[in-house]
Amino acid sequence: MMDTADPTCTWHDDITINGQPYPTRTHAPHTSGESDIALNLTATQLDYLRAIHEAGHAVTVLTAQAHLHSAEIVKGVTTTGIGGVVYACHLTDGHGYAIYSAAGERAADRWLHEAGLWTPERAVANEVGAHSDRHNFLAINPHVGFGDKDIDYRHVHDLADQALDTQWEAVTAVADALHQNGHLTGNAIATLTSLPNHPYCTA
Repeated sequence: MMDTADPTCTWHDDITINGQPYPTRTHAPHTSGESDIALNLTATQLDYLRAIHEAGHAVTVLTAQAHLHSAEIVKGVTTTGIGGVVYACHLTDGHGYAIYSAAGERAADRWLHEAGLWTPERAVANEVGAHSDRHNFLAINPHVGFGDKDIDYRHVHDLADQALDTQWEAVTAVADALHQNGHLTGNAIATLTSLPNHPYCTA
């Protein structure tokens, strides 16, 4: 990723998770509670938001030429903080891993806009819902931060947005199927999107 020492957006520090500041690109100081509750969506909308999030991850596994095992969502309101999961391996390309890491939250944010459901409160709740994605990425990329490191996390968002622009039809197709079925194999997703699933290797 290119050097972007100067932040490309203002990060807000209204949210804390486990006592630690959690920067958000959207300002909604009165957002609180579990992200599912803060989203204030119908059950169907919430399930689809999860599907579009996991579809963003799943499709970018394939475009990174990694192996996609499966994708699934949890339907209904959950207090576990886990709304879905994508199982993948061989995400060895740093650029591809960055895109994959942010693709879930950026796909969900895009869908909220397109569905006419975007509000600052929902945007922040969506960002909070991506806590584990960000945590996992930042743990192995300590040079990425929120206006305080060599590379600003907004750049990771931008990379994901660019990838989603080229694969949005595939992402929505996967989300539709995932919303209906709750679980899809990686090969089924590859077939649905006409994207190759890199062979699985145990070596």
